[in-house]
Amino acid sequence: MEAFRSQVLADTIVAQAVAQPTSEEQARAERLGVLTEARISTQTVVNPERYALSVDGVGIFALSDIHGVKGKQKSGKSGALKVFVAALLNGQQFRVKSELEEPVVLFIDTEQQAADVKLVIGELKQMTGRENEYIDSHLYLYTLRRMSYDSLLSDTRLLIELHHPQVVFIDGLVDYVASFNDEVMSRELIHDLLLICEEHQCAIVNVLHENKAADDANMRGHLGTVLAQKAGTVLQCQRGKTGIISVSCPDARHGTMPTFNLRFGADGHLMDADLQHQQEQQAERERKAAAKQAAKELVLNQRLNVALHIIAENGGSIMRNELTTKLEKETKLSRPSVSKFISQMVKDGKLYEAQKVITATPETALPF
Repeated sequence: MEAFRSQVLADTIVAQAVAQPTSEEQARAERLGVLTEARISTQTVVNPERYALSVDGVGIFALSDIHGVKGKQKSGKSGALKVFVAALLNGQQFRVKSELEEPVVLFIDTEQQAADVKLVIGELKQMTGRENEYIDSHLYLYTLRRMSYDSLLSDTRLLIELHHPQVVFIDGLVDYVASFNDEVMSRELIHDLLLICEEHQCAIVNVLHENKAADDANMRGHLGTVLAQKAGTVLQCQRGKTGIISVSCPDARHGTMPTFNLRFGADGHLMDADLQHQQEQQAERERKAAAKQAAKELVLNQRLNVALHIIAENGGSIMRNELTTKLEKETKLSRPSVSKFISQMVKDGKLYEAQKVITATPETALPF
């Protein structure tokens, strides 16, 4: 009897062991659970995007997402960031408006030394008029220039957990990787930033230089490629010959932000430059139109000189059809184009025509 009970117990243990899922089966079931949660169906409820800022009513920098700000070196990226932060602190700065109620902003600078970063505070005070207490309770500005790439991401996560910002600016994303051309490291970094965005429901705005070639506006390396692929918004800063900084939106998942313009005044402070930019664009259009007209007149005068030379060689007058044939040969223009040219010169008083005879002066023209 005892032996029977032992056999039953042994069989039960074996049956239970067989019924237990293997580690592979358990891992598969857990992964399917993750994928099931990621499915979007007709019944899925998705919260609408919430933007941190807007320009003329078009939202930018959605929360729970990453974004990019690009430009050549010294193209005004830092100036644009100051305008964004000032708008968040003060509700609006120039045409940039905050869509959040007294947000907390985390600003990480990995490029400048402490003295230069401190100047940002002074500029923001001048732009917003906010008191020290308000700025210090809504803006957390850090200079992490001396930190290594292998600690910057964890440091950023720690600061986000500490301050709970709604908007994070990283001025110098390239310092978060050993090489911006390391594809694996670049993808891991952007993936980790996306997870942080979603976990903390904040927008992370990353500043990255464009490639050095003047005609290449892509952000640098594999890091720039991955950021461009994943970013909800990518803004571009360009500095013109007169110092105006144009901030445009070459790439956006939804609405494209209208371009706005900035410049530094004589006192070194940022100013709205939209009106000046419009005036410069109008002046440039007028300059191009004048240059085009001058070039056109130069060509017409050259053709007129050819026509006058032909008329002079013909004794001062020539039949129109003969002049047309000779001009067609000399100028390599089509016959309709030459005929149109002659008519225009007659209309403008540069040539004279009577009874289909063309002359250079009205005195030599034949009477009707």
